[in-house]
Amino acid sequence: MRTSLNNVGKRISITLSDEILEDLEIWAQQRGQTVAGLAALLVEKAVTEAQISTIKLSEDTSASLRELAKEEGLTPAALAQKLLVKALKQKDYDK
Repeated sequence: MRTSLNNVGKRISITLSDEILEDLEIWAQQRGQTVAGLAALLVEKAVTEAQISTIKLSEDTSASLRELAKEEGLTPAALAQKLLVKALKQKDYDK
């Protein structure tokens, strides 16, 4: 998983409808975040989920992932992300 929210990143500009911006402002306020911070988090999460969903798995691996995800009450993408993060953290400890 990326750590771009912990590091200084590049700035971009986007255009949102008034309705979406208002929803984002309310949501950010409820979470105690800035609109920009919440927007960055949402974009990062969307990109990560899109990347995970494009990973090609064998039929057996895909079936196992679906079964395990169901047992955990997660979507297959959410479980894959959870397992990937766990593996990456474990790798950092092994160094």
